[in-house]
Amino acid sequence: MLEQPRMIDLYGTPTVVLHGDQLCTLDEQYQRYRARVSQAEWQQRMLSRPLWFRRTVAAVLRGASRLRNRKADSPEMDVVVEDVEALFRETGAARMIHGHTHRPFRHNHCVNDTLRERIVLGDWYTQGSVLTVHPDSIELQSLRAEPSPS
Repeated sequence: MLEQPRMIDLYGTPTVVLHGDQLCTLDEQYQRYRARVSQAEWQQRMLSRPLWFRRTVAAVLRGASRLRNRKADSPEMDVVVEDVEALFRETGAARMIHGHTHRPFRHNHCVNDTLRERIVLGDWYTQGSVLTVHPDSIELQSLRAEPSPS
């Protein structure tokens, strides 16, 4: 697990890498959940439970998440631009890479009169997005499975 947000040097570009959930500050229900599961006490309690119990809890939480994400187009399910730009200012990053919202796209932000790029990765299960970075180029590719012929 990486400490988040994590600053890296990506071929000379200061880049901040993070899950992205902390940028969805309008989603108060998720932020309460995130605060709880980040506590060391909660994690210890969960890890002390039998594996079958932890798997059951994980399945229930994933199911609840899928139901909530059906309204993924609502504003509270996306990042808050002011929080994104505050993180750019705080870290001095020129680029940000995150997931969580599962809306693969490359966004531009003007922060302190400087153009910055935010790259959002898709989820692993349905979109399979891949970010390929070379010293002189970067490509975000969505590998969404093609529907099988009928």
